[in-house]
Amino acid sequence: MLFNFLATVAVLVGVSTARIGDVCRAPQGSGTCKSDNSCTTGFTVIDACPKDPASVKCCIQAACKDNSGQCLDKSRNSCAGGTWKTDLCPGGNDVQCCQKPTTPNPPAPVSNPFVDYLRRLHELATKYKGDRPANQLVMEWLRHEEYNGIEWKVLIGGVDDGFTEYVEKAGVSSIATFKDPEYGLDIKISHLGACMNGVFVKEPAAGTDTNRADVTGWGGDWMTFYGEWRRDSDDEPKGGKYCLDHMCNAVDDTTFKLRDLVEDADCYNVGMRLRANPSLNIADEMEKVLAGGYKTRMKSFVEGRFRDRATAQAIAKSMLLPGNDVTVNAGRIKLIQQKGGFFVKLPLWLSDEDMNDLTKGFADRLFGIVQLENAASK
Repeated sequence: MLFNFLATVAVLVGVSTARIGDVCRAPQGSGTCKSDNSCTTGFTVIDACPKDPASVKCCIQAACKDNSGQCLDKSRNSCAGGTWKTDLCPGGNDVQCCQKPTTPNPPAPVSNPFVDYLRRLHELATKYKGDRPANQLVMEWLRHEEYNGIEWKVLIGGVDDGFTEYVEKAGVSSIATFKDPEYGLDIKISHLGACMNGVFVKEPAAGTDTNRADVTGWGGDWMTFYGEWRRDSDDEPKGGKYCLDHMCNAVDDTTFKLRDLVEDADCYNVGMRLRANPSLNIADEMEKVLAGGYKTRMKSFVEGRFRDRATAQAIAKSMLLPGNDVTVNAGRIKLIQQKGGFFVKLPLWLSDEDMNDLTKGFADRLFGIVQLENAASK
């Protein structure tokens, strides 16, 4: 009897001698003696702080048994934004586990020399005393060494030579390429800038029409690719199959390889956003692409410019046939002859069957790439 009495006293001393603010212990765990209404992040146990008034109880803060949340007194606390789960906490029926969805950490900002390069150029363009938007000046700098000949000056206008000198005096040198995070390809910055410049200054065509904005990007690549098909047509007379075999591939050294498509997609997507909202910064928009936007770049480009396969076929055909713009008409012949030879069969002379087969291959290849992108993102 004496042993049992002493043991009982020892337990009571160990459990019950705390004062307000002191540590208290109970079978449910350890806590702190607090006034009843101040235990807002846990649950209370009675008779663990007997030297204090009845309104002072042992406030225990405990994680759920599976570490999925916090044990709270359901009758006294809310679980806003979460759900209550039973059998994961010590104590009575009112003590339950409050589980809330975890918020993933935001992705770390991308440190990319190309983005830093764009940001420096945009800062200089903002300070430059010119009459063109800062984003446009940056695009012009990107293209000025390779895409500022007479053809480009006629097509979309020349660059601001004063800004070019301003950047050179600031000690900034051109960068030729950067590594694409999705495909690991070396992206040609001058082509990206020229294409984006075209989208930015020339309003893209509506419906199934095409115009100079298209020529600066995918349209120009499509014209030269046509010339390559005609050059190789003895080996592969079907244009559709030639597209599926050689267009937008990483290993084929055509004028419309995968690298070109990546540049065409990014220039269109970013150029359209900058055109729609002049307050945006080209460096910020490219940073978004490189930080993860590349995962949906093809979908955004193909569905944004071509909508669906039937429309893509019609647009591809429009890009190859003569229209109202004599500059584009002359440029089309020149680009096709560069690859197909002077006596190349021009698109205008194709049969309807051959044209439909060719443009179907174009549409199938583009939307096939989108399907691969969608599958990779799942």
